[in-house]
Amino acid sequence: MTDLQAFRHLYVHVPFCKHKCGYCDFNAYAGMDRLMPDYVEALERELVFARERYPFQQLDTVYLGGGTPSLLPAELAGRLLRFIRTNFNVAPDAEVTLEANPASTDEARIAAWLEGGVNRLSLGVQGFDPRALAVLERRTDAAQATRAFNLARRMGVANISIDLIYAVPYQSRVTWLETLRRAIALEPDHVSTYCLSFEEGTLLFRRRAEGRVPEVETDLQWDQLDAACEELEAAGYHRYEVSNWARAGGFESRHNQAYWRCRPVYGAGAGAHSYATDGGHAWRWWNVARPREYIAAVPAPRADGEELDRRKTAAESLMLGLRTVHGAAVPPGFDQELARLEKAGLVKRINGRVVPTRRGMDLHNQIALAVL
Repeated sequence: MTDLQAFRHLYVHVPFCKHKCGYCDFNAYAGMDRLMPDYVEALERELVFARERYPFQQLDTVYLGGGTPSLLPAELAGRLLRFIRTNFNVAPDAEVTLEANPASTDEARIAAWLEGGVNRLSLGVQGFDPRALAVLERRTDAAQATRAFNLARRMGVANISIDLIYAVPYQSRVTWLETLRRAIALEPDHVSTYCLSFEEGTLLFRRRAEGRVPEVETDLQWDQLDAACEELEAAGYHRYEVSNWARAGGFESRHNQAYWRCRPVYGAGAGAHSYATDGGHAWRWWNVARPREYIAAVPAPRADGEELDRRKTAAESLMLGLRTVHGAAVPPGFDQELARLEKAGLVKRINGRVVPTRRGMDLHNQIALAVL
């Protein structure tokens, strides 16, 4: 890996959770809170090692994801955020995001996040309907979510995103509409709406296989997606990516756009992925996944990786670009694939770029299959 483009985006993975929800297949672990101090120290050691080994420029975005980063005690969260600002050149206007669970969003933590430079909160609401939350095994309720949102706003968090999940067993169009309207009433700056997927290895996948939760009809999934489009657009949010909506005024997630535009991102922490490129080829690598093993492996916790040739690099760039309304520049060598997608009404060409249609946004998996 020579002549790498410099990293301007940093992802930090915090794998701790109070309880691992039944639908979750992320690299997250419950019952390991006692590891938190050692884990933060390990993160600091990895970040110093990375800074010395790879090219970094001024950071445009920093993202603390998980797991549940908000579980870190206020003093540990503050320490980690100070460490990043001390050891990296973080731009004055950088987007600094922290993922939070409503149950662990309190005054002391919010104060530490703000002091550490967090200016965007991603709140894992997931829903307001008690039955849907029970299926998802979310141990927070609508009142907690509302309380956490209002507290963060009152304490000065000017950019708040909330996550919602649809196509949940027992969730009707009516209860989903109620969830959307309760979310919109909070006036978040950004909303992510994710279609529930049953990932192999999760508790929810096993329960469906055992017949303990029902299948969700495809027509209902489409009805709920249409409802999201109608309600959010009517409320002034624009859909800028397959699952993401933002208010006008620059509230799109700058960090996530780095992924969709195939910008270099360094990922620190257990199981975190990094992506680097020299402008033609690209490289992807990932860290040891389990927290104890990660701590033991630092400062060099890399587990494995892969090199992407020019064709695969271009294919990924096209596929990810077509997740967004901005689309992608047309790379050479994909004329047949794009012609088929255009004929199917999934993409169109505008000013030398290829962009997804509304149908293409809804059926992006078909675009990904065709391109990759």
